[in-house]
Amino acid sequence: MAETEAWVAPVALGGDIFLNALSFLMLCRVVISWYPKSDLSSPPFSFVVLPTEWLLRPTRGLVPPAFGVDVSPIVWLAISTFLHEIFLGQQGLLTLKIKYGI
Repeated sequence: MAETEAWVAPVALGGDIFLNALSFLMLCRVVISWYPKSDLSSPPFSFVVLPTEWLLRPTRGLVPPAFGVDVSPIVWLAISTFLHEIFLGQQGLLTLKIKYGI
């Protein structure tokens, strides 16, 4: 195991937690979108809506609904999963930096 810079492990841990939480919240938003009559301002829905709406609102302007379904959470779920794999996956950049000091 190679010695690496001190910033890599905390960034990897923080990125892992953030990207996993974002993926989970976006997956919750996908499930919530199946129930259009649910009140998003009341708990437990508000615990999922408040941290994600800042990302979804601009995305809705770029990605229109498909067949009446909001696909913006799916877009962000794909982006967060992709970023997690690129940086923290088995062959991810930060993972390789930690293992081999590359």
